Amino acid sequence: MTVRRTVGGALIVVPSLLSGAGVAFILAAILVDNQVLRDVFAILGAIMLWFDFFVTMAIIRYTLRSLDRRVAALERERR
Repeated sequence: MTVRRTVGGALIVVPSLLSGAGVAFILAAILVDNQVLRDVFAILGAIMLWFDFFVTMAIIRYTLRSLDRRVAALERERR
């Protein structure tokens, strides 16, 4: 297993874990009967879902820059 494959796999798994944790916290906020815990779980769930969005955008940016570098290298070789 190469480093590139390991990083690529982690790039797929991390946003899924964040969104899964966010949804779990939101569901816990709905099911909990204590107001303090409900508020804490709702806030944590919202934060996790926002982190999921930002991590996904960072991964897309990283991937597109990587593709740009590869295309530029192929164009240099072609000339």
